[in-house]
Amino acid sequence: MIFADPVNNVPTLTNNNMRPIALLALVSAMVVLPACSTVSVNKQASAKTISAQRGNIVTDDKLSSDTASVLLSAGLNEQACMQQFDLCLTQLNDSMLNEHYRPALAVFSELYYAKARELAKSQDCQNALARPPLDPYYANASLDDAATEAKQKRTNSCLVNYQGQLFDAIKSSYTYLFYDSLVHDFQGADKEKGRTRQQNRIPSDIDIQTQDIYNAASNDVITQLYQPKGSTNRMMGDIKLEYLSVTANSIDNSEQAAIANGTPLSGKPTDQVKVMKVKLDNYDLNVYLPNENNYLKNANQQTSALADLVSTYELRLSGLNSISKRPGLGISLVASLDDRYTTTIRQLLVSSLSGRLNKEDGNGNMDNNARNKAQGNTQENDASSRIYPTGHLLMTGLIKPTGDSVLGTLSSEELDINLYNPYRSESANILGDDYPLAANFSAGYGLWLAENQLDGVGYLNLITRQKEANLPKLFMLEPYDPDKRVIIMLHGLASSPATWVNLTNDIFNDDKLRNNYQVWQIFYPTNLPILENRYQIQELISSTYQQTDPKGQNLASKNSVIISHSMGGIIARMMLSDDNLANNLDALDDKDLLANSSQRQVDAMLKQALTNKELRNRFELNALPQVDTAVFLSSPFRGTDYADRWFTRALRRIIYLPVGLVKTVTDNLATIAIQGDLANNPLGALYLQNGASQLSDKSSFIQLTKDISINNRITYHSIIANNDADITRGLAEMQPAGVKLDLSQEIVEDKGSAIEAIDTSNTDDASADTDALSSEALVAAVTVDGEISQALTSRLSDGIVPYTSAHLDGATSETVINGGHSIQSNPQTILTLRRILHQQLKN
Repeated sequence: MIFADPVNNVPTLTNNNMRPIALLALVSAMVVLPACSTVSVNKQASAKTISAQRGNIVTDDKLSSDTASVLLSAGLNEQACMQQFDLCLTQLNDSMLNEHYRPALAVFSELYYAKARELAKSQDCQNALARPPLDPYYANASLDDAATEAKQKRTNSCLVNYQGQLFDAIKSSYTYLFYDSLVHDFQGADKEKGRTRQQNRIPSDIDIQTQDIYNAASNDVITQLYQPKGSTNRMMGDIKLEYLSVTANSIDNSEQAAIANGTPLSGKPTDQVKVMKVKLDNYDLNVYLPNENNYLKNANQQTSALADLVSTYELRLSGLNSISKRPGLGISLVASLDDRYTTTIRQLLVSSLSGRLNKEDGNGNMDNNARNKAQGNTQENDASSRIYPTGHLLMTGLIKPTGDSVLGTLSSEELDINLYNPYRSESANILGDDYPLAANFSAGYGLWLAENQLDGVGYLNLITRQKEANLPKLFMLEPYDPDKRVIIMLHGLASSPATWVNLTNDIFNDDKLRNNYQVWQIFYPTNLPILENRYQIQELISSTYQQTDPKGQNLASKNSVIISHSMGGIIARMMLSDDNLANNLDALDDKDLLANSSQRQVDAMLKQALTNKELRNRFELNALPQVDTAVFLSSPFRGTDYADRWFTRALRRIIYLPVGLVKTVTDNLATIAIQGDLANNPLGALYLQNGASQLSDKSSFIQLTKDISINNRITYHSIIANNDADITRGLAEMQPAGVKLDLSQEIVEDKGSAIEAIDTSNTDDASADTDALSSEALVAAVTVDGEISQALTSRLSDGIVPYTSAHLDGATSETVINGGHSIQSNPQTILTLRRILHQQLKN
């Protein structure tokens, strides 16, 4: 049908006839307009957007979205840019029309680092890591001289280029980060004079990305520089090292100097000492270390602190409840010392086996010559030889290009590499301003625990027969600091310092505690008689204080804290008492046993032996003067019947007692009577029963020590476990003011029931979180305020140690934790300990 246009009187087509023409026009438009593009909009998760904005060459192995956008705007392809890198940088510089100089620095720093990573993966640079051919007749046979020379030239050129790109990445990122503190001497800087310094600038994504590049490039330079000689991972070209002799005559390499960790040169321990100059192509690198003996020791020979440097970027620490870090600038590093002490299960088994083969006859008896030799070794093994400074030094590495202007820094060919002790140096001064230093305080501790199989060694020490007795050892977990208080940790039966892993790590993770305390951990053989262990451990601790501070003037020699678990608590209490146990020996007389005339004679001789000074020192207690606070965890001060159950009695029979050590200490006892007579005598049992047997509530040791008093100047706290949740709940209802609920696990609701809400709005009330106990909620801990009824105390127990044995009258605080005997790793225990330490600092 045809209609006439009423205006123009022109015939028009109907709708049916128009459709083919419209389609044809649309197709034609798509053909003739190929350059037109269509923008599509799709939704995506916000997390994905944020991740894309913050990723860069360091985190995602690809350029950041900002740098990729700048390349695209300049008409540059990323792959082509890497192939013709210098030309790409020139064209990119010409395309940046923005008058602000700073954003360009971020782009260039990322490109420099991307190029360095590409070179590191190239075959020419990888040739530097290649090993000599294994067999000249196979495909990896060496090349002829000409080909080898050409290959070496390519490799050297690649390494120089690689190092240059890393240095350029460091200089560009450094200039970006400290742009406001540098003099602006570039073309067009006058346009920026009106801009104020933005000291309070909120960090942008680009700031974080550029700091990542600075840290990553610095990490590559420092770790490559300190790769062990001959390492297959070293990617440095020809370098010339000059070890500065300024420290050679100032460093004391003695054991005492290592323990005391003094300042070898005049000045403060935080001062940086120049120890080495490195010439690398056109660059001069100056290396600085802290003015501390542990760090400067043998620095002039690149040994010890400089021999094995590991970046925490390359460590994955597992088994810790958290990683203790401090955010800031720089690279967290760990230097493992060559002469550090290590102990493994294999070493212990080899020692035990060699002792049996070399020192025993066919009947398993020690010959006299071997016995005398062992006794001589024991006498010579004084306490100071068993003090071990940390074998893993924490460092924070920072690279500073010389120069105080933008162009001066970018063109600098001299860089300072500063390695700080993060425990003492919390910040570094850069261009007149202080910036926080990054640190990973868990790294050194984690490495120490990983390479020392302490738990296994602790068990084997209890049951293996060794050629000479192990004596207690003291481990410092950080270089000695005279201005920090000391925490001494004592583990329990068949245990080791590894038992304190979570507590120690949480102390590192608490800024205030970390800045005010240093940790010493004792590792002792729990098979020794407890009196002997007490004596040896106290001698060890006293020797450590003497070695570090002979005059006792340092803060570290005052207000120390002892934290102890189980058997360790029994030992700790004796080290805080001034009682003379020899005065109580008559209370041990067994009337039935002494009816035998021979036993009466043995008893009289034993008492006469106390005139021996060495033996008398084991019974005369003297409180450690440096300690003023103690915390006891589930310690059986009055013994436990658990030690007398059939399975524990069976275990006690296989615990080896190093009689050689006992006879060295009390050599005249061997002439009194045969061993059987001594062991059956209550006095003799004090030295011829192993540590596990002496924990019995029927043992002579417990009868002698159960009522000893603690020096009045000592503030002490008790943390006691109870393994029955219902009883703990009953205690909570009697002591509502000190209740902490267990929120470590989700409370499973029964169908048809609702969990009663707990009102916590009253924050002024310490008990607000427990005003109403829901029927499903578990009680995690109860701080006891006042006496507990006897009906309840008789039922409180951790399954091994009853409350009545662990309770101490006069304790400043007493906390009952819901759990088993091993409460030292319980979060509520750790939290309680942290509160006690914070309170001690306030006092």
